Amino acid sequence: MKTSPLKVGAIGSLAFVGMIDTLYLSLSRRSGPIPCHITSGCEDVVTSVYSPVAGIPLAWFGLAFYLTVFGAAVFEGSGNSGSVRLLVWPATFALIASIALTGIQAFVLEAYCEYCLGSAALSTGIFFLVMSSRGDSEGEE
Repeated sequence: MKTSPLKVGAIGSLAFVGMIDTLYLSLSRRSGPIPCHITSGCEDVVTSVYSPVAGIPLAWFGLAFYLTVFGAAVFEGSGNSGSVRLLVWPATFALIASIALTGIQAFVLEAYCEYCLGSAALSTGIFFLVMSSRGDSEGEE
């Protein structure tokens, strides 16, 4: 049994929005302060000591994640069943990273980045959709 087309579409849509979000963060960081419209503290969060890993901004890792998810959704939608099942571990890691990074914003930095929070919400949605699609694919081999 294949993953529901509705779930595949939702996963792909969330990933697409995530790609836009993380690409905006990645490129805006190079051109100056990142404007916050809903929260205050985007610049504090994005320039904090917690924002890069091995010198690479976290937004680039997020972009890679969303590109992977979007690609898997496109493959699944084009008839390659099982592509979404490959996202279980990346989606789980993204959820754990989102929880940790949101905790850092709340309890360490005491500043919030609306783009980072949006990405956390998107990766959480992807996680739950991927996990719920596991049941759709059981029994298929």
